Amino acid sequence: MRQRRLNAFNISLQNLRRRPFRNFCIAGFVALLSFVLITGSLLAFGLRSGMSSMSDRLGADLILAPRGYRHSAEGVLLRGEPSAFYLDASALDRISGIRGLSRTSPQLFIASLDSSHCSFPVQLIGYEPDTDFVIAPWLGGEVPGTLAFGEVVVGSQIDAAAGDRLMFFSSEYRVAARLEKTGMGFDTSVFFNMETARAALKEYFYYTGEDGRDVERAASIVTADVGRGIDPAAFAREIHDEMRLSGVDVIRPQDVIGEMSRNLNLLTSVILALTAILWLLAVGVLTVLFAVILNERKGEFGIYRVLGATVGWIARFVLLEASLVSLFGALSGAFAFCLLILPFRALIDLNMILPYIQPRAGASALLAAAGFFLSFLVGPLASLYSVLRIGPASAASALGGE
Repeated sequence: MRQRRLNAFNISLQNLRRRPFRNFCIAGFVALLSFVLITGSLLAFGLRSGMSSMSDRLGADLILAPRGYRHSAEGVLLRGEPSAFYLDASALDRISGIRGLSRTSPQLFIASLDSSHCSFPVQLIGYEPDTDFVIAPWLGGEVPGTLAFGEVVVGSQIDAAAGDRLMFFSSEYRVAARLEKTGMGFDTSVFFNMETARAALKEYFYYTGEDGRDVERAASIVTADVGRGIDPAAFAREIHDEMRLSGVDVIRPQDVIGEMSRNLNLLTSVILALTAILWLLAVGVLTVLFAVILNERKGEFGIYRVLGATVGWIARFVLLEASLVSLFGALSGAFAFCLLILPFRALIDLNMILPYIQPRAGASALLAAAGFFLSFLVGPLASLYSVLRIGPASAASALGGE
């Protein structure tokens, strides 16, 4: 039988096998760190991406909504909460007469029904292709030209593909495209051009029994940009009271996004701070633990010195042991992430109430690799203090110490 060559690597493996419980606890600590680092970094990156996407999508300076429906309008745009509300014709006239607006465009919100007349309850959004500057630009990346009558575009979280047929209020609509995830309410919405939306609105009034109105002028909100050189915040304050008297609330998307952005930045900062604290704590705890273990192994290192091992060899030997345990722990943490989190990313994405966009495969791999590497470094870094003490400790043992 061929004998295994005695070298630092083989001796390290034998030593690790001799103390399985101790090494298992150290590896488990590193595994927890690896799992938290990978999960935390992906979560923080996804939240920042979702916030950035939301800021890009809501590209209007102002949103004009019916008085009392501010939160409903925000719910539609930010969270996709189905709502149906409409501006009065007189309010639309007042809006069109506001000086200082460079462009305006209406949007129409219709809440589909939870009944046999609709495929599923969802927010339907109509936009005017000729004037729209908020929705059409990013629909254009998925739909060449403009939507035809009877065509719809669905959000990323709606289970439908291009070419499918969806029914709303007993009428069928062809899915022209499916959007990529935006991290906001548009992910659970369905988009029509205004001609199709107003035809659907007639059926909505029929099935809900609501009083009919001038469908051809119906609008839920009006998105607007202010003229060049005008401060949107100051302009919004200027017309706020005037428009409230006309039954209109003036909403600045940047105010809504700004508040949410501050909250999300705080959340991601807390996540990153906690992971950094955990990493530093792991280094500190393992440094103390390796120092205690070193003190117990003075006699062992003295024997190595008597047998001719150099201080450098023993230092590499200790560093190798720490690296092997740390590597096993980091791999275990990464495996736990792949087992517990990776298969459920779509479910997590679906139930995330915050603006969140899953990192793409390349970014996810880089973040996971960074988390793995940082957790692996804990073992070698924590053992450095012990490595620096090896010279005096082993020399004393070789001369008859413990």
